[in-house]
Amino acid sequence: MATPASSTYTGWYEDRENSRLDYYYKGTKCGHLNGTTFVLATGVALTVTDTGLTVSSGNIVGTLANVKIGAPAVFATTQGQGVLHMGGTSLSGIAPVGATVTSGGLFASDTVCRKIIAAGTASNIET
Repeated sequence: MATPASSTYTGWYEDRENSRLDYYYKGTKCGHLNGTTFVLATGVALTVTDTGLTVSSGNIVGTLANVKIGAPAVFATTQGQGVLHMGGTSLSGIAPVGATVTSGGLFASDTVCRKIIAAGTASNIET
């Protein structure tokens, strides 16, 4: 497989052997564009700021990934996989109010997980 000639190259590089565009940052391959799919290399993170991330169709998939909302602390012993993890001071006391049409939501208070349904009724998620 061909690579950029410079070990400090930053930018796109055409990988003709694999029919894709590779992206390098200071000589490190960060990912590639293969047709309509953008793939990040292992250990490379995607950060979205300000405007958020919008997916108009399809799925957001994370194999053995967690969804973290707020700034939750790590678990005391075993870090989970496939966990919706909410918490941190940024979420404490911020709850949705009012009805939402044909949808619902999950959120965390200081001590419990709660749900809100289309009628605007918020309640604890019971065991």
